[in-house]
Amino acid sequence: MQVAARTEVGHVRARNEDALLVAEEDGVVAVFDGLGGHPSGDVASATAAQSLRESGLTAASSAEDLVAALQAAHHAVGAAADGDPGRVGMATTAVVATLAGSTARVAHVGDSRAYLLDVDGRLQQVTEDHGMGGYITQALGLDRGVEPDLVELATPPQSRLLLCSDGLSNMVDAADIGALLGAGDAAVACDSLVEAALDRGGIDNVTVVVVAF
Repeated sequence: MQVAARTEVGHVRARNEDALLVAEEDGVVAVFDGLGGHPSGDVASATAAQSLRESGLTAASSAEDLVAALQAAHHAVGAAADGDPGRVGMATTAVVATLAGSTARVAHVGDSRAYLLDVDGRLQQVTEDHGMGGYITQALGLDRGVEPDLVELATPPQSRLLLCSDGLSNMVDAADIGALLGAGDAAVACDSLVEAALDRGGIDNVTVVVVAF
């Protein structure tokens, strides 16, 4: 298994409000995207990433453990905002995968996505955005509970898993994501995806994690 990750601020934003987690030794990868239009998105995403890192989550964790880790991150983001007027309303999306042999569990909240490229080169979006009318309906830290979606995937040799913020999926169409994800090793694919988003405007932060099985 190879893992590659990269995050870039892009060409328009003043700061990078995305965060990523790559704990390859534990079999855990994740992408977080602080909500645009909300305060302290960078703090929200970093807080969620740190909470997940400290959760004890591993490749051997159960589905319930994965959901609980995201719910704990939700509470951590909320707690980090308490008492600070500059952080009121801060929140972040999250997409997390645990990687155990030929199986991956993916959980998400918000519109950061996971895609699976199968051994025949077919791309499948395996998450469904939590959004309506351009608004995010679930995010870690929002003043309501979260109900992460969870999916279990077969990840045989030669398949690839992609986690990304919407800075990629809003700029690069699915056909090109599939082609770039399948070309070269994990590091080449990761860089190619990020560069494609930047070349097509880079209007948002872009964060990519590629896992090649």
